Amino acid sequence: MVVVDDHPHVLEAATALLAQAFEVVGSATDGIAAIETALRLNPDVVVLDVAMPGLDGFQAAARIKAAGSSARIVLFSNHAGDDFVLAGLSRGATAFVSKLHMDRDLVAAVRHAAAGRAFVPSAAVLPRWGGSAERRHALQLYSTDAFLMDALVAYFDSALDAGDSIIAIASERHLHALEAEFRRRDVDIAALLASGRCVFGDAALALEAILRDGTPDPDLWAAAMDPLVDRALAAATGSPAHASCFGAIAPILCAQGRFDAMRAVEQIADEYAAERPLTILCGYPADCIVDDGSGVSVDICSAHSTIVPDDPHR
Repeated sequence: MVVVDDHPHVLEAATALLAQAFEVVGSATDGIAAIETALRLNPDVVVLDVAMPGLDGFQAAARIKAAGSSARIVLFSNHAGDDFVLAGLSRGATAFVSKLHMDRDLVAAVRHAAAGRAFVPSAAVLPRWGGSAERRHALQLYSTDAFLMDALVAYFDSALDAGDSIIAIASERHLHALEAEFRRRDVDIAALLASGRCVFGDAALALEAILRDGTPDPDLWAAAMDPLVDRALAAATGSPAHASCFGAIAPILCAQGRFDAMRAVEQIADEYAAERPLTILCGYPADCIVDDGSGVSVDICSAHSTIVPDDPHR
């Protein structure tokens, strides 16, 4: 790994943090040196500061990728607004980390990037991440219902702005909270539901509908999901039509300890989303992602192409 930042103290802190989990083979303090170092050492990952004098991190990332490097690019910055994150992703970055949350997120972002997964600070970027296969099946971690609602409203607001329809397959509690949060923000959720641009479904009932002898079945999944997705796509205003979905079926199985069934649901969802103009964001409680030696957390992350972290303030 190569680490790049023009501030010596930040470079030292980031390098020390990453060296606890990875081999850091080089460093640089500006964009030109970052490109030269990355091409000379051929690291698996390059961690790049965005705001640097001369050639910034966006430009350096684009040139590293244009030169044919296979290195995954992890950008980190004091600025992590959606437009800023999307600008980095459009230049070839795999992950984006806010420096404000570097201590918690940087190692995780590098680990996911090295494994071929994207890592973004907010699910709101997903509906706008056009033309990218990486946006099809994402994982949102959460510790509190309040944080999940904020994350979902941001995700769905972004989707509606992009012309998508939205689908929520969640617990009855979360559906009520989501509807209340939309109303609190003066979103006419009743009109969206009536038009088909918003579709709600109960996750527990959906789970029952897709099980055959206790095992998730892809044909039953399609029979349950197709009417919801077709309705949503017919109501979408974007061109081409697209739907952004939140799903919480597999987490029910995780909470019940039915891990093989959980894995099967995620595989079915992955294949389903790959064949349709659909993005699926799965919501898992953060305590599902623990390193307990069982491999469950690894399987959950591996089933998704993009990871969105939990509330950094918890």
